[in-house]
Amino acid sequence: MTSALYDSFIADYYDESPIVKGRLQDVAFYRNAARDFGDPILELGCGTGRITMALAEAGKRITGLDLSGRMLERAVEKRAALRVEARERVHLVQGDMARFDLGGEKYRLVIIPFRPFQHLLDVRQQVDCLECVRKHLAPGGRLILDVFQTDAERMHDPVHMREVPLTEYETADGRRVRISERVAAFHRAEQRNDVEMIFVITHRDGRQERLVFAWPLRYFFRYEVEHLLARCGFQVTAQYGDFDRSPIRDESPEMIFVAEAVKEKP
Repeated sequence: MTSALYDSFIADYYDESPIVKGRLQDVAFYRNAARDFGDPILELGCGTGRITMALAEAGKRITGLDLSGRMLERAVEKRAALRVEARERVHLVQGDMARFDLGGEKYRLVIIPFRPFQHLLDVRQQVDCLECVRKHLAPGGRLILDVFQTDAERMHDPVHMREVPLTEYETADGRRVRISERVAAFHRAEQRNDVEMIFVITHRDGRQERLVFAWPLRYFFRYEVEHLLARCGFQVTAQYGDFDRSPIRDESPEMIFVAEAVKEKP
């Protein structure tokens, strides 16, 4: 994963997109998790701070780490808008979620919400990330990892290579934005798809531009994630198929894993 991915135009449209603004269940889920497991909290792939700021407002001390400088600039703006006491609970760090060292700080809760783990394309990166998490977890702390449950058709069916409209909205400064999506290429042997999100922007003066946000996205399977966690010294204590804490079923949109570090044998 490189910072260039999110250091693109996407940072300017991320927060106002209904795709992001409409995700309310996950905020409530992580707020409840913070209540259950305590703080300080570390959020990997915090982006513009959508969840970071919500947890700070809920009274939790939180560090948000992200590779993208432009996304973090948005997070800094959001932090500045918080009440003073909430603002002081937020620490933002630019860094790689697969290679980070926060100076011996230990966290009661580490969260990886809304897909950043799926930008780690190879096993070495995934293991490096989880090993970093383990080093930063306080005794008895928890990791919460969220990935989507893979739709088998999206692994191979050419129908998904067609451009499909997702949403349309107007920005605060009056630009009209239409978003669509397509799979540009399937890579089943590597368990990833090349995905394109297309933004057609109509500016207030009528000028129109088409911007393409293209990225490779790794998909996972349930027991693959369980084995990956076990390999890195974790045991799964709970797993859910959605943010309502329902079990993982065939139709579940999410795979949410709650894990703790296994105590090392003396």
